[in-house]
Amino acid sequence: MATLQTEPGKQPAPAVARPGRSAIRPFRPHVIWAVFQRNFQSYFSNPAGYVFITLFVLISSTVAFWQDEFFTNNLANLDQLNKYMPYLLLFFVPAITMSLWADERRQGTDELLFTLPAHDLDVVLGKYFAALGIYTVALLFSTSHLLVLSYLGKPDLGVMFSTYLGYWLMGAMLIAVGMVASLLSSNVTVAFILGALFCAAPLFIGSLGSPTGGNLRRQLEGWSVPAQFRDFGAGVIPLSGLFYFVSLTAAMIYLNMLLLGRRHWAGGEASKGLGLHAAVRFLAVLVALFSGNILVDLLGYRADASTERLHTLSPESLELVSKIADDRPVLIQAFYSPDVPREYVETRTDLLGLLKEFQARSRGKIQLNLIPTEVYSTAARDAEKRFGIEPKRVFSADQAKQSSSEIFMGVAFTSGLEEVVIPFFDRGLPVEYELTRSIQVVSRSNRKKVGILSTDAKVMGGFDQRSFGQTPEWSIVTELKKQYEVSSVSPDAPIAADLGVLLVAQPSSLTQPQIDNLTAFVKGGGATLLLMDPFPVDNPQIAPEVPKAPPGGPFGGGAPPEPKGNLTPLLDLINLDWPTTEIVWNSYNPHPQLADMPPEVVFIGRGSGEADAFNPDQAATSGLQEIVALFPGLLRAKNGGAGPEFTPLLRSSAKGGVIAWSEAVQQGFMGASGINPRRRHLASGTAYTLAARIKGAAVVAAKPEAEKDAAKKAEEKPATINVIAIADLDMVSEQFFEIRRRKIENLDFDNVTFVLNCVDVLAGDESFVALRKKRPQHRTLTAVENQTSSFLDDLQKQTKVAEDAAKGKLDDAQKAFDKQVDQVRSRTDLDERTKEIMLANLQEVAQRRLDVEKQKIEDEKLNSIREGRAESERKTRAIENRVRYLAAGVPPLPPMILGLLVLLGRVRRENLGASPKRLA
Repeated sequence: MATLQTEPGKQPAPAVARPGRSAIRPFRPHVIWAVFQRNFQSYFSNPAGYVFITLFVLISSTVAFWQDEFFTNNLANLDQLNKYMPYLLLFFVPAITMSLWADERRQGTDELLFTLPAHDLDVVLGKYFAALGIYTVALLFSTSHLLVLSYLGKPDLGVMFSTYLGYWLMGAMLIAVGMVASLLSSNVTVAFILGALFCAAPLFIGSLGSPTGGNLRRQLEGWSVPAQFRDFGAGVIPLSGLFYFVSLTAAMIYLNMLLLGRRHWAGGEASKGLGLHAAVRFLAVLVALFSGNILVDLLGYRADASTERLHTLSPESLELVSKIADDRPVLIQAFYSPDVPREYVETRTDLLGLLKEFQARSRGKIQLNLIPTEVYSTAARDAEKRFGIEPKRVFSADQAKQSSSEIFMGVAFTSGLEEVVIPFFDRGLPVEYELTRSIQVVSRSNRKKVGILSTDAKVMGGFDQRSFGQTPEWSIVTELKKQYEVSSVSPDAPIAADLGVLLVAQPSSLTQPQIDNLTAFVKGGGATLLLMDPFPVDNPQIAPEVPKAPPGGPFGGGAPPEPKGNLTPLLDLINLDWPTTEIVWNSYNPHPQLADMPPEVVFIGRGSGEADAFNPDQAATSGLQEIVALFPGLLRAKNGGAGPEFTPLLRSSAKGGVIAWSEAVQQGFMGASGINPRRRHLASGTAYTLAARIKGAAVVAAKPEAEKDAAKKAEEKPATINVIAIADLDMVSEQFFEIRRRKIENLDFDNVTFVLNCVDVLAGDESFVALRKKRPQHRTLTAVENQTSSFLDDLQKQTKVAEDAAKGKLDDAQKAFDKQVDQVRSRTDLDERTKEIMLANLQEVAQRRLDVEKQKIEDEKLNSIREGRAESERKTRAIENRVRYLAAGVPPLPPMILGLLVLLGRVRRENLGASPKRLA
């Protein structure tokens, strides 16, 4: 047999392992488990590990519950923690990862670890899972935040699940980044600093684009950790977010493998170019993952974890879409800006996601055209010319600076000759409702008619005598035009009976002939929505107690106006009692940020203590959460059980009362000039109806026997009444539409929803009612509200005592004055002329004294009320502080106690077998 001989010095060079390559098969579970167990147990056998966990829970609970915003928002959620959690992990994750590799190298145990028959990947995964297990335990300890929220209110458990999933995915990705930093140094402190710097890169990547412009910055910001976590915190689990965190985790683990594999090939002649080769391989992996993230993001798949299923098409939407006729397909053209400020990212994502879902569920009945639109582009010109969709300038706060930009976010719906356009989707618009309504309206050939009766409220717009200019139509009219055929109706002629609904704002401003025409329409069975207000805040001059303004404005000109008519016949017909001089007030206010609102701003909600705040049996109100009325009136059934049925829709709580219009209003030269700051609020302990449904047969007035004959008696039929009355015109004022559009102070009132529901109910089309109510449940801190409500009750009692005391003193002063007058009049030694002079002098002096006494008594009353309010505020702050201390102090106790037990056990083991003399 021939033998291969080699000359000395001519030995073949040993094979050099390629980066990351090993002769041992990877993914051996017992090796991964052994490495995991070693690192995991070493962390929890050391009391220092519990110190980090305790600090993590303490800081997170402080961030979540200590800030004033938590009590100001009055919501049982983790919004405050969501804003700061990525930056909290910036310091906590490096504390976990700093010793994974650096400590091994410092102690020299890395050589022993690498000589074991284990693949590099097994060692990396074992250490990664150990760090991830430590972080998971810390997160489990922090779930005590959910117990705190459950004590304070009723959090959405679905949103909490997605939130904690986002926390876990953020930590999982940053741990892989921190391991890279630990692998680069043998010093634990240096590893911690490098870990914080490396983890800061994906957190602050959005700031890298700021020197070059806003568009690049927004693109980079979409790749930042806070931006990717945002959907998880809102109750959505997006596929793109999952892929982002998992892919970056895999990339960082691969980088760990490359850096760890350097020991096989670093140094020597054969290692030339291998470092560059490894870097190119890692960059290729990043590019592949970047491309994968873009593709996954385009798919738009996401799971809705919220209890209300806010990010999923509701059954009502699917049913309405299924009814689209096959011969009337709907074309949807959405013009949107590819780059929008961060405040509008969620709205754009919801809009595009729901449009894609509509198209997928329509089975070809909906054709979708998504058009990315830049300002001044061809698409922008087409959007403006064809549909009137223009860019809207929006403002955003960024790094203490306010910037503005013009963006497109409009949608056009066409089907045959029908067309509906939504020029812009503001942040507060309910996206699914707007889309579903537009699709249904455009796919139908006939729309029902809604008439707006012309009154002094000028809902349809017109000339304003106060400003001597044209006023635009109210937003409620614009909203109704999206669904109905809306027209102005003159009250000077008989009202056409073909109207689906007649909306009447402030009927008390009509003249008598106009009221008669309205009464005839209601008597004929016409569906009518009455908005009646004793004190319209936006325009007090049209209050029932204020005379009709002259045509030429307050400074005259022209013939005197025809006086206001008598509304009593209409109210008698519909069995309604509406005191025009009584204004409802209430002390219930669930919004600490609105604490300065006067009690005449009445909040209606389930948390008020009134079980029937929203009538659950009526479609217009079932499912509503909160409504605000401004200086509203009250409604009552006039004839008891006789006449049409009176069904309350909205009711205030019993924590209030009524004040007279004359006491609430401050009169001036031009009439009602404002609100009287010295008005008195005396609690009545009665709940008041602010809106009611009135339906049924009207009471037929009895006629004299002489006027009756058999034929007419046989033809007489009672009128069928179909009316909804609301004792507040301001319920649909512009400020509520502005709050709805812009989400001001995160307020979410149902004013607009309620009025639109009333119109739909009267029109007999309730297909949008359920969909319109779909929004996040207002989950308040009920525990705090229940404790502070007793303080408000005490304040009302103290106010009543002060009012009664002031009234008693004034009565005593008046009696003393009357007594002096009687004494002068009873004197017989004076003639009548002398008595008149003495009485005049006495009255002048006594009146001055009485005025001084009244002012003194009024000041004492106001001081007493102020002291009561200050005491109530102090007690409320004490409750909030108690909640702060409990919420921030109790959650860290379990890991702290566990750490102390581990420390005591460790000391005990160290002292076992030691000499007692040595321990002494």
